[in-house]
Amino acid sequence: MKNYKFLFISALFLSIALNSCKEDYLDTKPTGSVDAGSAYATTKNAKAAINGIYRAMMVRYQGSQGHSGYPALMIINDVMGEDLVFPNASNNWHFAEQRWLSHRSETGTMAIFPYEMYYRLIGNANVAIANIDNAVGTPAERDQIKGEALAIRGFSYFHLIQYYGKRYDATAKPNSTLGVPLVLEPTQEGLPRSTVEEVYAQINKDLADAYALLTTARAAKSHFNKNVVRGVQARVALVQQNWATAATYAAEARQGFALMSIAQYQEGFQDVSNPEWMWGFDHLEDQSEFFGGYHSYISCNYNSTNIRATPKTINKLIYDLIPATDVRSKMWVKAPTATNSIAPPGGIRVPYMTQKFRLPGTPSTSVMGDVPFMRSGEMYLIEAEAKARGGDDAGAAKALFEMVSKRDPSYVLSTKTGAELIDEIMFQRRIELWGEGHRWLDLKRLNLPLNRNGIGHLPAVAILFEVPAGDVQWQFLLPRRELDSNPAAVQNPL
Repeated sequence: MKNYKFLFISALFLSIALNSCKEDYLDTKPTGSVDAGSAYATTKNAKAAINGIYRAMMVRYQGSQGHSGYPALMIINDVMGEDLVFPNASNNWHFAEQRWLSHRSETGTMAIFPYEMYYRLIGNANVAIANIDNAVGTPAERDQIKGEALAIRGFSYFHLIQYYGKRYDATAKPNSTLGVPLVLEPTQEGLPRSTVEEVYAQINKDLADAYALLTTARAAKSHFNKNVVRGVQARVALVQQNWATAATYAAEARQGFALMSIAQYQEGFQDVSNPEWMWGFDHLEDQSEFFGGYHSYISCNYNSTNIRATPKTINKLIYDLIPATDVRSKMWVKAPTATNSIAPPGGIRVPYMTQKFRLPGTPSTSVMGDVPFMRSGEMYLIEAEAKARGGDDAGAAKALFEMVSKRDPSYVLSTKTGAELIDEIMFQRRIELWGEGHRWLDLKRLNLPLNRNGIGHLPAVAILFEVPAGDVQWQFLLPRRELDSNPAAVQNPL
């Protein structure tokens, strides 16, 4: 893993360079020679370094505008599923991901991109965890920084294991198949891949330790606090089929974050101040990724070639099931000439095109939209799904009603039970979280096949229409650079 450890060190230096409040700090020691002891000598310096780790979630990787950090992976997670549809081949950003090509090549962009990004976050978090206890500052400040670093590390491993490992199977404990290397301290040495079970154990430990150290206070919504950690814990428990824990944590996580109103739902999903957003990126003017930004690919009205030529559309079968009384029916336009169809000048209009993500202005020449990482709506859905799968139909229906009735005033409490209730919850999850990075991960965790037949995908664009559940293609290949630099690493099945 030496290649990636070099990236870890570079990222720490970048964190300091981008975020230090004291210019003389940089003047004293050149960026390339700042050591971890200096970066974490005080909690003030440490806060700057931690801010830089959050920033590393947003920057471009491999020099590609289509790989601008975690928001790009959110889009790609949906692109690799069935519900986000490209209506034509006019602009081919993310086509290789939709065709499941790049993650199944050792040198492909998707084999490298998440591996590089998440291990960069982990490497920097490890430096923080190893050094913060000796920083000059208050105990509360040290706890906050260490808690955030632990949360970042747990969050990063949670995504790595879902990409590069097999799905977690609660009926096959311990899950002894290979996961990813567990790097828990600053090191340049290559490590073997830990098992899936071992990686999830570490994820749960990191998140539990983070929760114990953090409070609900934080510097900004872009940072971890107790609520966000609980939300990630709910996601992890859902993946591990730990239904009772998932339901409990989801209910705890959303406390203090009210569901948005119907009017707020139509404001474009681009403002982190929305009361439902628990965690998100506040896109500041001096931190723009321009054509690499999230809204450059997912919005309906940013004035870019990508949006003008290839607006994103939804699986037509699930859209046609949305009642007209539901505000989410307005998040896509079935008839492209409808009066509420918004597109940039010269942009084509196609059936089922998205209106969910919309920047201010028509056209919008600024891509400064905020990015929703976690919302309380998702927490209601996790609670509902977990209770339904755990046999609590009444509790599941209640949690579902609390959310859906805020989207559709005509919605009534579901009387469905068992598999029918679960199907209803999953339908609500698909339309509620479209474009926010969940669908491919949901298919994998539920051991479902990919099936794109009859929902609007074009053969020339999607190419791949079916993948059986459990097929080797559900695992990303490790990057060739990792295999070459780390003799202890072994490849996933080809």
